[in-house]
Amino acid sequence: MIKKHIKRLSFFLIILSHLGFLAAILFEKQNNFFVSIFVLIAIVLLIVTYKKTSLKAENHDLEHVLTVAFVFFGAIITYVLSTSLGINTVLAASSVGLFVSFIPNFFKDNAFIKGMPTAVYCGTFVGMTNASIAPDYIFIALASVITGFMLVGTKDTFHGFGGKLGTLAFGGVAIAFFITYLISQWI
Repeated sequence: MIKKHIKRLSFFLIILSHLGFLAAILFEKQNNFFVSIFVLIAIVLLIVTYKKTSLKAENHDLEHVLTVAFVFFGAIITYVLSTSLGINTVLAASSVGLFVSFIPNFFKDNAFIKGMPTAVYCGTFVGMTNASIAPDYIFIALASVITGFMLVGTKDTFHGFGGKLGTLAFGGVAIAFFITYLISQWI
């Protein structure tokens, strides 16, 4: 029962991420007719995608914990490479993704390791966050954990649709930014 609610919450957070992103585009380009048409087409396509998405829940408890840990690992390593070592964020993320993509070849019998590259690569998108948005490791840790939970919640959804990992990372960073903003207003 609780897994079904987690699936629905994750799915709802993705919908909010998509709508927030499209609203930001519309807000920035208010007077452009072609942008408005593009956003309208994107909304229609998203509605079709949402209608076709199943929300079935499966039990993978240990795999869920490892997925969140792998997202965290990918985000932290990418953030360290880009901020501390001064490597371009795209190069840092692609280097981490490339390195991790070879690990399942060494552990062919382990089912958990087969899903590792996807989770780590999702984390690299979080780690690519600009330092003006993510000023420290605490923010990246919070955003990566949120993204990891969203990845777990959408494990069996959005197969065959591009952009899932980037959307999850965007949603995790946006939620983490909102949480840190609220905390900074209270302190």
